[in-house]
Amino acid sequence: MQTIALFDVAPAAPAPVKPRRPLALGELPVSSVPAAYDREHLYSPKADTIEWIDYRPGDRFAPLSRSPHEPKAWGAWWRTEANVSTPDFLGLETGDVITVVGETTATVVSTCRFGAVVRYELPRSPWATETHGEMYVTRRNQFGHWYR
Repeated sequence: MQTIALFDVAPAAPAPVKPRRPLALGELPVSSVPAAYDREHLYSPKADTIEWIDYRPGDRFAPLSRSPHEPKAWGAWWRTEANVSTPDFLGLETGDVITVVGETTATVVSTCRFGAVVRYELPRSPWATETHGEMYVTRRNQFGHWYR
């Protein structure tokens, strides 16, 4: 009697990951959110400023409205409009490695209409228990560094 081994099958080779080319400075990305380039800074314009600037419309979303000042209205705006998940933010996708201001390397964790959440390594310290920090990035400066 011949037995079949459960683990004789060779695993399929993973598809090679093609590295992404960074977006050239001054170039507007193809993005799900609107993109503008002003005074050497790339950003996603708000709805109340688009009449005064040149911008590339988003593939999926219109410009984000300004946030309300009242706390409950702000919470509703954040949940229903600003924090809506997107496939990218100004060309940034989950897993991209970028530089944030201060020459710190960070990895994009998620993207939404408001910005991209990035995770960066914190310096080791005997007083700190955290090894990583997170922040939103919403703009890129003329040196290619992202910031809020």
